[in-house]
Amino acid sequence: MKLNHINLYSHDTEADRVMFEQYFGLHTLVVRGSKMAIMQDNDGLVLIVNHFDNKLDGFDYPKQFDILHIGFIQKSREDVDALYKRLSADGWDVQAPRDTHGAWCFYFKAKGGYFIEITTLTPVRPVEAFQGNP
Repeated sequence: MKLNHINLYSHDTEADRVMFEQYFGLHTLVVRGSKMAIMQDNDGLVLIVNHFDNKLDGFDYPKQFDILHIGFIQKSREDVDALYKRLSADGWDVQAPRDTHGAWCFYFKAKGGYFIEITTLTPVRPVEAFQGNP
């Protein structure tokens, strides 16, 4: 089984669409006004950003839903630093990269209101490994 799509609520679908193309190499498949953008990466993952306020009615979601985030794993610390420099130079408010949970990473807030993590692979310690999967 493979994760094949992610759908994120966004306060600004167009700004997020442009960001995902510019910094993360996704390409746009469909734009439906200011309500939705459907993008895809080179491995076939589909990312959807939507602004369907009416769908939030009655949905029990944490008030601080901006704590949710998506992550982009980079091959090296240098790759994390390079993306940090690009985002910073373009005016994004990004945290400085730092060692977090055994990886080199930083976070920034997308225009859509959620966070994005840029990180190297996080090592899994043997004591954390899922017991059913040696």
